Amino acid sequence: MNKFFKNISFILMLLIFLSSCKLNINGTYEGKSVGHNGNIVIDVIFKNSKIEDIELKECVETKEIGELAIKKIIENIKGGSKNIDVITGATYSSNAFYTALNDAMNKAKIKYDDYFTKTNEIKISNNVKEIVVDVVVVGSGGGGLIAAINAKTSGANVIVLEKLPIIGGNTLISGGEYAAPENWLQKKEGITDSIDLFKSDVQKSGGNIELIDVLSKNALEGAIWLRDFVGVEWIDELMYFGGHSVKRSLIPKGQSGKELINKLQNKTSEMGIEIITEANVYELIFDENTVKGVKAKTKDGILTVRAKSVILATGGYGANKKMLYENDSEIDEKILSTNSTGSMGDGIRLAQSVGADVIDMDKIQLYPVCDVKTGNLLYTGDTRLTSGAILINKEGKRFVEELDTRRAISLAIKKQIGNIAYQLWDSESTKKSEILEHHSLEAEKLQKDGNMIVANSIDEVADFFKIEKGNLKETVEKFNKDSEQGKDTEYNLRRLGFKIDKPPFYCIKCIPAVHHTMGGIKINKNAEVLDKNNQVITGLYAVGEVTGGIHGNNRLGSVSMTDITVFGIIAGKNSCKRPAETYLSGCAAG
Repeated sequence: MNKFFKNISFILMLLIFLSSCKLNINGTYEGKSVGHNGNIVIDVIFKNSKIEDIELKECVETKEIGELAIKKIIENIKGGSKNIDVITGATYSSNAFYTALNDAMNKAKIKYDDYFTKTNEIKISNNVKEIVVDVVVVGSGGGGLIAAINAKTSGANVIVLEKLPIIGGNTLISGGEYAAPENWLQKKEGITDSIDLFKSDVQKSGGNIELIDVLSKNALEGAIWLRDFVGVEWIDELMYFGGHSVKRSLIPKGQSGKELINKLQNKTSEMGIEIITEANVYELIFDENTVKGVKAKTKDGILTVRAKSVILATGGYGANKKMLYENDSEIDEKILSTNSTGSMGDGIRLAQSVGADVIDMDKIQLYPVCDVKTGNLLYTGDTRLTSGAILINKEGKRFVEELDTRRAISLAIKKQIGNIAYQLWDSESTKKSEILEHHSLEAEKLQKDGNMIVANSIDEVADFFKIEKGNLKETVEKFNKDSEQGKDTEYNLRRLGFKIDKPPFYCIKCIPAVHHTMGGIKINKNAEVLDKNNQVITGLYAVGEVTGGIHGNNRLGSVSMTDITVFGIIAGKNSCKRPAETYLSGCAAG
């Protein structure tokens, strides 16, 4: 009996000893997940049950957003961080990475939830840092970078503050097209255009005549400045956006705003302009009726920047659900957004805190061809604007002019069954536009999600999306006949010459989503911010979507790039107190 208890005691002591010993995991384990654009594959290297290194083996996320965010997270973990920090602006890619990491840790038999602590908060220390510059630009989208470059060329010491970890704002995720009357490609194609015609097109939406006049007269010069000084490459093709009388929109290389942001970033680096990311500006320094700098929260503490001039280039409020609904009750929780997560109306609130006036806040633009799940703008849908496509509803019928304004098309889609439309085109349009070639990943994802089909017949398209087959075939036949005769008898489509008759046929399912907020800070032609008495607030400038008054009820497609360039140049030059009459003369030469 005593021997039995001795054996039991020995076994218990052995179990206690073994349980007190930690199993040390060493080796490399692979983790996989599906990101926004495709697979994410990582190798996680463990030493004594701790993460020693992480290698990114496969990643097709957007280099400037998703992949950059993943690499930042890897650096944090390798540096010893135990926090699961989702990178603002790249939530989908961040979460996909953590899924892959969890997969690897499961294979290593290490509990993910025990290893990491979930937190999305940036902890601010009590450190206070102060710097002095001539000009501080708040926001690193296209308008902010253009303003910073032009302030620098005028001799100013410039700094840019960006609240997100990634620069680029809405410009980065846009198509980057630029409306310029009388441009070099129009002359090559024999397209008759003029500054007055462009001005007339923009003015139809009821914007400020003085601001539109400045925009129109300097549009072409801004495009040339981007080309010759910044190095932006425009492809040898034009796009025809809704609301424009003629085809006049330049298209950047890659058919994406990445071309503009990459070249602008290269130029700021070349010029020695410092850009501080994760710097959330929360206050304007305002003294003696003059703006004299900003205060920002960073990971290292409070940063105070004292400056002669502040340029607000923070974008609109297209990602702020509460602010959208307050200004337009039709924008409810069902309406998604194409905007960068940084578009929260920060600059508008900052300007209002020092007495700035706002204008057209209830003017909110919807974009008609967006992803039904995410609300992301569909570049695949730009075939409609380049070589031609038609929009149909569940009943298989057209319901709007495909080159009407974005607002008109979006509201027309909202009236259809399920608030959904289908964009249809053929192989000939695909060849002419080359859009699928540039945005193949998007097309693949749409097909995988069941929101796009490449079909050998119109019958197959109808069956796939459960569209009324007889009506669809009749609609296509009628459109082809009208196009051949040069007159759209249903909706007077302003550009014909294409048909839908050569397979394979392409069709995407789409919804409208919030794309641009026309309202914002009131400015004058010098990009100076105005108060409620229409007086200049000294030291404060604004550019881009944070401003209001230019676009009225509806911003025409591709005019935003013109807007941020023309007024970015103006804001940058005038922030250095250059005379308003000379802000664009000679700017192409730097």
